[in-house]
Amino acid sequence: MNVDSQYSEQFNKKHFEFLHCVYKAPDPNIYSRNISLAYIAKSINLPESEIISISKDLSTQDFIKIDNSCPLWDEIDCYVSITSKGIVEVENQVTQNLSDSTERLLRSIPNVENVDIAVYKQQIKRYQVLYCIYKATEDDPDKYIPLGYITKDIGLSENQVISITDYLIHQGFLGHRFDSYSSNYAVYITFKGIAEVEKIATTNKPKNQVDQALTVSPNHPFIDEGRLQELKEISSKQSKFDLSKLIKLCEELNSNYSNENYFATAMLTRAIMDHVPPIFGKDKFTEVVNNYSGSQSFKKSMKNLDDFQRNISDGILHEQIRDSESLPNKTQVNCSQALDTLLGEIVRILNKK
Repeated sequence: MNVDSQYSEQFNKKHFEFLHCVYKAPDPNIYSRNISLAYIAKSINLPESEIISISKDLSTQDFIKIDNSCPLWDEIDCYVSITSKGIVEVENQVTQNLSDSTERLLRSIPNVENVDIAVYKQQIKRYQVLYCIYKATEDDPDKYIPLGYITKDIGLSENQVISITDYLIHQGFLGHRFDSYSSNYAVYITFKGIAEVEKIATTNKPKNQVDQALTVSPNHPFIDEGRLQELKEISSKQSKFDLSKLIKLCEELNSNYSNENYFATAMLTRAIMDHVPPIFGKDKFTEVVNNYSGSQSFKKSMKNLDDFQRNISDGILHEQIRDSESLPNKTQVNCSQALDTLLGEIVRILNKK
């Protein structure tokens, strides 16, 4: 880390919180970020006497500059600004803390045989994407970042980046412009995303909403991400049917299943089944089951899907309150294999046309 060797041992958490507070001052002009010590004391919740002492330490090491017009009779009313050396130090510490957190994710893997190593790799990828966008938008939080920039910066494929950004969008950490299958697709970091990345940097530990964003759900995606990407690729081309609603229903289904929202999972599955019959030239899903000229295995899967999902959805949607309830679980609502068969046939039909 680029700090003086004599100072590095003294640069503790409180010093960093002070410097980071000055660094984040709202004025866009780096060299005009003058804020009072009283403001810093209130922001990071430290006694005024300790703030004054830290300011002198940081000034001595040329991380901040204290305004020459500081009133001698009340030092807490002094104004300070961050120096170029201070800016480099904050950014180095943020990067180091994020790297340490990534290493900690790897070290935290339990020593048991049934651990899915892919889960932990996915955590790190989500972490990298969120931080990449955070760094790229520091000068302008409203700036949109194209996928190509992210793939180049962290070395992931476009499909991987699309999948991860979709997840972070659903979690509220990113926003987006256009749909992911558009050539103009780009993302930006939300205030929630900014706040949580900075919490990681200042506490050196993932927690709260970011921990949720970076932690892969115990549930695998309800709809395979590769299948979803096939639908998006068809939607980006000329097609008789507008697939935007179908794609959105699939994305929300994955999001709700990953968050263990099983009522919503059942309802969205039924919504997809009711939405797609026109692709098969039918008006209702029961007509697809009974009259579509598909293979015998497809017909059998669709009949099972219809019977299974009708019973589950009807119970969830229409049952009135009782003196005792049994809530749905992932086993009860999971018909993902049959639904994938349905979506696979849709892809085949539309690609053929």
